[in-house]
Amino acid sequence: MIDARTHAAALAEHREGLAAAPVDPALRPALDGLLAEVADHPADAALGSLLDHLLQHAQSDGLELDLLAEAAAMWTEGLDLCTRIGSVRADIEAALADPTAPDAAAKYCAATVRLRALGEGVQGKHLEIQDLGRRLGEMRHVPEHPRQGDVPLDAWGWGDVFLARRTDAFVRTAFATASTPAARATAFGILSGHTANASGSAYLGKVVGGPRRSHRFRDRIARNTVGAYLAQLRPEVRDFGRLAAELRYDDAPEARLPDDTAAFLAEVLGKTYDLGPAAPPPDLQLGYRRLVRQLELLDTFRQPPRPEPPADVFVRKLWADPANPPTPVITTGTATPPAVAGSGLGPASYSGPAVPPYQRPPTATDSTRDSDNQCGSFWLGVLAFLAFAGLLGGPCWEEWGQGRTCTFWKKHVADNFQHAFETGLGPEEQAALASQSQPLTPAEFANGAGLDQLTQLVGQLFDFQIRLWEGLRKAGGHLAGCGVAAPDGRLRYPLYRQFLKVPSSGDNITPHRPEADPVAVFYRYPPTALEESSDGGEGLPVGTDPGWLLRESTAAATALWTGIAEGAPGEANPDLDADRFQRYGCWAAVGSIDDDPVDVRVLDYGET
Repeated sequence: MIDARTHAAALAEHREGLAAAPVDPALRPALDGLLAEVADHPADAALGSLLDHLLQHAQSDGLELDLLAEAAAMWTEGLDLCTRIGSVRADIEAALADPTAPDAAAKYCAATVRLRALGEGVQGKHLEIQDLGRRLGEMRHVPEHPRQGDVPLDAWGWGDVFLARRTDAFVRTAFATASTPAARATAFGILSGHTANASGSAYLGKVVGGPRRSHRFRDRIARNTVGAYLAQLRPEVRDFGRLAAELRYDDAPEARLPDDTAAFLAEVLGKTYDLGPAAPPPDLQLGYRRLVRQLELLDTFRQPPRPEPPADVFVRKLWADPANPPTPVITTGTATPPAVAGSGLGPASYSGPAVPPYQRPPTATDSTRDSDNQCGSFWLGVLAFLAFAGLLGGPCWEEWGQGRTCTFWKKHVADNFQHAFETGLGPEEQAALASQSQPLTPAEFANGAGLDQLTQLVGQLFDFQIRLWEGLRKAGGHLAGCGVAAPDGRLRYPLYRQFLKVPSSGDNITPHRPEADPVAVFYRYPPTALEESSDGGEGLPVGTDPGWLLRESTAAATALWTGIAEGAPGEANPDLDADRFQRYGCWAAVGSIDDDPVDVRVLDYGET
């Protein structure tokens, strides 16, 4: 099963490929007419291509969507905080750069008031983030495939049935049933999704080490990685918000399938499958709402630009002394990889080989769920700093206004900014803060503005905003490492890079048996025994990249549509998880999935 971006890229590729395909001239009018209907009904075509995702959402318990919604809300709050800190910085710098301006003192004081309000807004946030990080790290949002548990077919969800039973027949039934332009566009999308899944899952099985049912966590990371890679080849599919908009039929607050579309899909399901041994009919409206909502939430996780440094006048004062170089705010031990690259620091070394199997845990530069699960402690630092930030309009100005340094400054900032992340206000500071009820006068502000401590304040606010920005990077890395978000910007790091080429021949014999503790080791290529019978390393050539699946599936889509248009009967239903190898027919285990070798029976074409 491939991700939504891969489906979108394949749909675009298939439309272009069929438009240019050298089909029988007698079929050209029908093909041109179909492609025109697809262009006129983009939501229907997109829906058909993502029908596997819709059915997966219909069968799920909703846990992943709930976690994603929580993460999106926290991300939005963090982004808002980073933006507002930037606004506070701008006003404080402007006031200190021209302290004699009539509004300088008032601008400074207003900025400190906003800073205090921000401190109130993050109370308890670290506990929420730690709790969400823990639940994401459990990976319960990626459930086990029922086949791996020897679960009977009547207990499978429709998302798994759709990928493993009567797959070719479903496509042909969709075309045979479609009687309107919109329905035919949906049928074309179903054809596109079918061929993309068949090719894409064959690729995933090779780089993962086995099918989705055996290595569900690796498969999830791999499919998101492939989607991020293809989004670079076809930038029009990068934007999750755009994918969600293309699926919508109107601008209503809650997405809803048109009744005729839902009826068409229900009819195709009923005609294709023997509903006796399968699960009750899926809730298509629920699946559609969740699918659109997921794509909309994924669009939330946009990394903001790196904060701009202070104005030159402050940079010269802060960092011009070669004897006292600045301490990096972000280091190799705290940064996610893109930030390391952007800061000029080299990423920490990774001891694994260039291709699977990876046998050692990832380092802090891999943006895995372990190395990035520091957001809770980070927010404690945010809270501590904002608590100190209340001093910016408080007790320090009693001394700053007289042109003297502040006695509280050394404890909280001057020695090491990290103290602001470790130390709260003592009784003396609290009393001093409480005593400050008089407004700051322009004269007091002008007297203190030139002190080194105020220049240090500018630098520390910049450092603080950089820490917030890096906290968002860490959050994005944690979400990607848990498989709920795309690893955009991280593809060159080992956790994700391993999925971008088929490994050497000694490592790509598949499928491998599941790991005993997959949550702990899914970052590595499985060293487990082969599940016999294996493929002997045949299939995709070593070094094949994800672009192969677009080319392969386009050829398959052309051949499948041509056969349908010519009235040729279907002959085989390929398993769309490529379970048991590329283009292997839909199958059922005769005994247990744990038998060695696994005894399988390829299903007859009409068998559910």
